[in-house]
Amino acid sequence: MIKLIYANTKNSEMYYAVKMQIPDAFFWIDTGNKKYVFLDHREFKVFQEKNKNKNIELLLLNDYLKKAENNQEKIPTSHKLAFLLMEKFCIKDKIIEVPISFPLDLADFLKDKGFEVRPVRDFFSKRIQKNSQEIKEIKKSIQLNYLAFEKIEEILKNSSIKGNKIIYKSKILTSEFLKQEVEWLLFKNRMITSQGLIISSGEQTVIPHHMGEGPILANQTIICDIFPQHRDSGYFADMTRTYFKGEPSAEIKKIYNTVLEAQETAIKMIKPGIKAYKIHQACVKIILNNGFDVGNKGFVHNTGHGIGIDIHEEPYLKNDSETVLREGQVFTVEPGLYYQGLGGVRIEDNILVTKKGYENLTNYPKKFIIK
Repeated sequence: MIKLIYANTKNSEMYYAVKMQIPDAFFWIDTGNKKYVFLDHREFKVFQEKNKNKNIELLLLNDYLKKAENNQEKIPTSHKLAFLLMEKFCIKDKIIEVPISFPLDLADFLKDKGFEVRPVRDFFSKRIQKNSQEIKEIKKSIQLNYLAFEKIEEILKNSSIKGNKIIYKSKILTSEFLKQEVEWLLFKNRMITSQGLIISSGEQTVIPHHMGEGPILANQTIICDIFPQHRDSGYFADMTRTYFKGEPSAEIKKIYNTVLEAQETAIKMIKPGIKAYKIHQACVKIILNNGFDVGNKGFVHNTGHGIGIDIHEEPYLKNDSETVLREGQVFTVEPGLYYQGLGGVRIEDNILVTKKGYENLTNYPKKFIIK
């Protein structure tokens, strides 16, 4: 059986396969015995210089391009090349495994040519368990992400309250200003916010993925969910803290403390062999026991997701996940509560499953009230 990818390295499966940036789509083939990458002269030398995987054989695409020119079918060159490559490498059982992101038109073309194309969700099964180098890269991204939260806390600390607005350096503090400060700081440290970032306040925080806009409000919760990617390694960090500038009500304090208790309880359960849904259920139990809701309001989302070269990947900590936790998995634990008229609270850390338990990679304080 042949494994085939056709994509550029913005596709996480291709990036995982080659671990370098290549802007144009190209072919990667695994025959079971060997792995091949096909590039033309534009990228050939670059790949030779940067490739650290001795198991990949680099082949010049130009000869195949010449053969493709002889094909008079009115189809894209990528289709002609795919057919030539599969004729050469897929000669036994004509079965091709592809990632679910594989181009549909190319898959249909290969089917029409007599190949059986099987899309596979878990294309690289090893991705769910990070090796020591991947863990090192994730830790580096997490450490650099702390800079963003330090900057936000510094600005909030040095701000004053006027009415329901927060004033910083004589101007109304806005989500846009905080994002600009954070993005520039991260950019200077080789981190990019390729998926955006969340800095919201007030009623915006009730919508978990509201990116935030306009003034940052005093006496309201402020959710900062920042998930940058390292420019060099491609690995993400993902961290959320909820802040409050002013004096929170007893109800808001109870919401915050409940979310914190749910998160800490769930984290302490993590170890190899436990099923992912049990981590989610631990959060649910704490939230319900404290008198809050789960489902259509209150706690409205899953407990966590894996992180790596995708911001969301396996394993998922949710109610129907039978995934068994194993050493090397890295994922978020991020319970939250969201109520109109009160606001939202979410706290998120990144957890590594170790041989006997867990390591919280997000060694960062959980401040709530910023004086």
